[in-house]
Amino acid sequence: MNLWESYDRIDEYLKENLLTIPPYPCVSGNKVKDLIGALEFPDPAWGGIEGEILRMVTHPWQRAYQVEYRFRPSKIFSCSIRVIESATYDLMIGNYVCSYISLVPVIETVLREWSLEISGEINSNNQSGDFKARIFSKKLVNYLQERNQRNIENPKFQRWLSNQIKYFEFMMDKVFYLNFRDSEEGVVNEFNRNRLLHFLDNVEDPIILRDNNTRIFLLLDIIAELYLSQDEKLYLENTFYADCEDNIDFNLRWKIYLKNAQESIDFTDINIIRFAFLTKDEKIRLPEDKKKEFLEQKELQLKLMKSRNCNRKNKNEI
Repeated sequence: MNLWESYDRIDEYLKENLLTIPPYPCVSGNKVKDLIGALEFPDPAWGGIEGEILRMVTHPWQRAYQVEYRFRPSKIFSCSIRVIESATYDLMIGNYVCSYISLVPVIETVLREWSLEISGEINSNNQSGDFKARIFSKKLVNYLQERNQRNIENPKFQRWLSNQIKYFEFMMDKVFYLNFRDSEEGVVNEFNRNRLLHFLDNVEDPIILRDNNTRIFLLLDIIAELYLSQDEKLYLENTFYADCEDNIDFNLRWKIYLKNAQESIDFTDINIIRFAFLTKDEKIRLPEDKKKEFLEQKELQLKLMKSRNCNRKNKNEI
């Protein structure tokens, strides 16, 4: 089995869970071998290949990279960058409800921005003159495929982009924007824009919520990859010439994300809220004595903060 055969086999399997191999520079031949190993010999303790994809997408370093070298350089993300920055922080602290719900409207926003940018080449409206994301995405897929077919000088990159286009088409046409009737059953019920925004579906189950965070970030990563790849100079600058080591903004994001991700395994405030008020599982729900213990802890923390603020105020007055 060659590299692309392995890639296709992995992607075909991941498709059942609405996932794909992420469009990251770290996806080398060795990485594909690791992924095929996780597919053929899954380790339940690590979640098999689905767990591998989840960790790739939500890794603090990767999320910092995506913000700095994918979203920020892409004009179509400029109106959404504040939401993306906030949602990524929420992801790291474990506030999965807010990160997911915040990002769902971003999909349509960036597609609207893209439609305006290439309005001379693609008509983004339907017959009534309104923007429809599914209609535009179908035309966008054809547009991207036609442009990609011209990339005959770099067949590997052509194949790389072809896989991203295929996943984008699948998610837009068969999953994300399905109407209520067509998304009643199966995995397409879980990751659906209409069900979330109109019914607030699938925000109760922690596993589905975790997976949907992976899916929404992955879908945005694919869109950013496809957009940036249309500008060769911009793509090279933010891929092969990305100076992560000396980029202060990148490193600041990364360390903030990393700190919060590591803290999130402990009883942070968001975890206390989750286990005290949100979970329905009696086995992990906080008992009353534990809630009281955390209440006393917060009261002490507030007293210390008040004392510290008073000391700062006195210092400033002197």
